[in-house]
Amino acid sequence: MATRQNEEPSPKSVGRPRDPERGRALLAAVHELLPEVGYDRLTMDAVAARAGAGRATVYRRWKDKSELVRDAIRTLGWNEPPPDTGSLRSDLIVVGAMYLDRDSRRDAILSAIATAVRRDPQLREIAEREIAAPRRAAFAAILEHARDRGELVDGADTELIADIVPAMIFYQLLEQGDSIDGAYFERIVDSLMIPLLTGRPRSAH
Repeated sequence: MATRQNEEPSPKSVGRPRDPERGRALLAAVHELLPEVGYDRLTMDAVAARAGAGRATVYRRWKDKSELVRDAIRTLGWNEPPPDTGSLRSDLIVVGAMYLDRDSRRDAILSAIATAVRRDPQLREIAEREIAAPRRAAFAAILEHARDRGELVDGADTELIADIVPAMIFYQLLEQGDSIDGAYFERIVDSLMIPLLTGRPRSAH
């Protein structure tokens, strides 16, 4: 799953040019520490220590922890093209596998910021824009492919249904603090999405 970890947030002040590698190392340290300690116990000093940087180096780039974590979340942006396997169910399973990529810390990081997003609107907006919204767009594209192939039942509200799975997963991660596995995702596809979209009974897969 592609991430944008090679991008460093725009400089926030003028002065001596910053080392982009140092910035990437600091954001990577946030990715490592959040699942370990959670948002509330994360400190700027801990991030500096994990990255092998000085405390002042962190504060030159970010004024506080919230700003630092928001920039770390930005690097988790997801830009995979939607699958087009020729089958609605297969497309949904493929995009789900990308969504639930276990090689990524994304789920653990989202769980770690679950309580923080309830009290930090800016952090929630970043998580929504960088992680949830691109997935909704991918599901919408999959449904349009299925409509073009004649797989969808007449009258299926694809705009509404395209919101269902990302919203459920985002809720599980941010509100419940639970990770999502492939079996749970397939239950959503076979018990909910396929019947609603195609008018066929629950999939036997």
